[in-house]
Amino acid sequence: MIIILHGALGSRHQFDALLERCGSSARFIEFPGHGSTADQEAPWSIAAFADHVANELEQIGGKARIFGYSMGGYVAMYLAMQRPDLVSRILTVGTKLAWSPTTAEHEAARLDSEGILAKVPHFAADLMRRHGEDRWKIVLNKTASLMHDLGTTPLLTPERVTTLEQPVRLCVGDRDVMVSIDETAALARALPNGQLAVLPGTRHPMEQLDLDQLMFHITTWLDSDDAA
Repeated sequence: MIIILHGALGSRHQFDALLERCGSSARFIEFPGHGSTADQEAPWSIAAFADHVANELEQIGGKARIFGYSMGGYVAMYLAMQRPDLVSRILTVGTKLAWSPTTAEHEAARLDSEGILAKVPHFAADLMRRHGEDRWKIVLNKTASLMHDLGTTPLLTPERVTTLEQPVRLCVGDRDVMVSIDETAALARALPNGQLAVLPGTRHPMEQLDLDQLMFHITTWLDSDDAA
């Protein structure tokens, strides 16, 4: 079965069209505090999200083939390093891999709820729809804290991922303004079994991904005959 993981600020509803295309071969896992999934008392972290996914995978049984969009890809790779018994191969799209205090400050600054309400009210409305009017601001604040932690202590670096043996295909859009081709290529080269795929005419938002293009990578990489 293919496991699908969302990105920061994401929820299941962003993936309805993809899940329909994948059919019964895919299962979606939502991180704590996102969408309709109950939150956890502790601060959010990549490690905590990976533990959440690990618990789900232990119930499913067998090794998972994971598609991780954006932050979901980061969680998938970290999980594979910590629990190689649970993951067979990984596909990522638009995963931010180069984190520093400066990068984290820049990304976290974009998560100010009052600024979003004033400047992009349609995005605020969508966040309310994803997470509820009572906790969309909490999602923003906890995500910003997670980013600051990553900026201070990145978990996936070219030096660290040399222990990640599973096949990983890292996809990045050629028009993605959040994730660069260079940072994606650097990690792909460091991975023992890594590949880089540049998606033409592709920006970062999940809603703007070409589903035909994405399904090509899912079927040829995750769902191929040699995928465990």
